[in-house]
Amino acid sequence: MSPLTLVAVISASFLAFATAKGAEPGTGPTYSVSLGGDGECLAAVNAARQAVGFSQLLQAGEGDTKKRLPGEVTSQKESEDGWAWKPVCESLIPTNEKLGDAAGSGEQAQFESGTYAYHVVDNPDAVDCTAIVNKWKGAYSNFDGLPPPNKTDEALYQKQENVSFVALYNPSENATADCRVVTCTKTTPATASFTATRNTGDKTETGSALICMTVPDVLPKEGGKAPFTEEQWGQIVTALEGSASAVVPGVVSLALGILGLSML
Repeated sequence: MSPLTLVAVISASFLAFATAKGAEPGTGPTYSVSLGGDGECLAAVNAARQAVGFSQLLQAGEGDTKKRLPGEVTSQKESEDGWAWKPVCESLIPTNEKLGDAAGSGEQAQFESGTYAYHVVDNPDAVDCTAIVNKWKGAYSNFDGLPPPNKTDEALYQKQENVSFVALYNPSENATADCRVVTCTKTTPATASFTATRNTGDKTETGSALICMTVPDVLPKEGGKAPFTEEQWGQIVTALEGSASAVVPGVVSLALGILGLSML
């Protein structure tokens, strides 16, 4: 899935958890973005993959920037466009204010090509990896057959939970993952008049999410290839359904029909 598609889906599709403190909204908000340690929840991700017979995702190396998330941001104006984390931060910390259209001149970051799994976390210091991976696995119920290629009119991939499911089971040989907790912090300065009358400091809001970037991308925009082969999908279905009936539902339905007729 292309980087732009990733952040557009994130900004459109997710519930956000944010904590706020301090003054009423002021003017000129800025953002900072911090990243947690490498391999967050990667063990749980790989356990889910091994359960269906897939190989483990390899940790993306620190120097391999093409396979890793964009870097941290220390200070970025809200009104500036063109920085990769902006849609993510605006999803985690919703705002009703109309943003400016000026081209960005601050710190720049770019999402590289990959298939991304995403989940909001309430506490970045206590991530429930099992619950998150189970949530991603649960998107299986949204598919009624082999997942299709990523076409413009394909509604399935307009929901990030479905993209996360595909990322979790990225079947590519020697696929890598960069899984880290991303925390956005939005700082809104108190207005001069507000500070003078209330003696209250800036308003600070935070929001966090676990993002796993898997490479190579198996959902390229306008791709003509399904993310899984029939055999790979069969492995996933068998593991998640726990029976052969999930792989060949038509055969089982026929057998049940014959059994029903024989009992008449």
